[in-house]
Amino acid sequence: MRNLEKDEIEMAARRELMLSEGFRLFSEKGIESVSMQEVAKACGIGIATLYRYYKTKLDLVLAIGIRQWEQYFMEANQRRAAKRPETLTAAQRLDFYLSFYINMYKEHKDLLRFNQNFNNYVKNEGATKDQLEPYMAAIGNMGVPFHGLYEQGKRDGTIRTDIPEERLFAATAHIMMAVAVRYAQGLIYSAQNEADRTEEFELLKRMILREFVVEHPPDG
Repeated sequence: MRNLEKDEIEMAARRELMLSEGFRLFSEKGIESVSMQEVAKACGIGIATLYRYYKTKLDLVLAIGIRQWEQYFMEANQRRAAKRPETLTAAQRLDFYLSFYINMYKEHKDLLRFNQNFNNYVKNEGATKDQLEPYMAAIGNMGVPFHGLYEQGKRDGTIRTDIPEERLFAATAHIMMAVAVRYAQGLIYSAQNEADRTEEFELLKRMILREFVVEHPPDG
């Protein structure tokens, strides 16, 4: 009789290998240009084994996206908890929130490259709303801390809340993410051809803060 617990452990380890090797290849070479055969070879398994776990390449790509974002947000939540956001003003929380995108650029360029490839790939593959729902739930965690700081801003007046939350989110988080992706992909041209864009990314953050932080909030 087979040891079912051992089998489950082996299957979990194999699945983890597929996800990690798939992520490495997709982020380095682009999703479109990497075949399932190439992923299987990197894992040291046969193509049939890979297809037993993931029936299509789209299934594998979606699973990788969910795993990577869940891992990132676990790390981000630990950093946020260590900062004790309940002790900060909304303006301080916005500063800290925007810094996450700079940290993502500095430490998770592979995730940013994968994410850009992911968006193009799932669109070209015609992924359905139902197929994308688990992924959207994972990446939706990005808006949770923003909602918290916006609500606090209503109470302490340190950030502008005359702008609807959705528009403020788009004007901050979406811009920071778009720039982080372009920096990670090396799509920003400059005469100096700098490899590290952290300094100008910090400048962008300060510009955003100047626009949306209230310099003299009301008392109380």
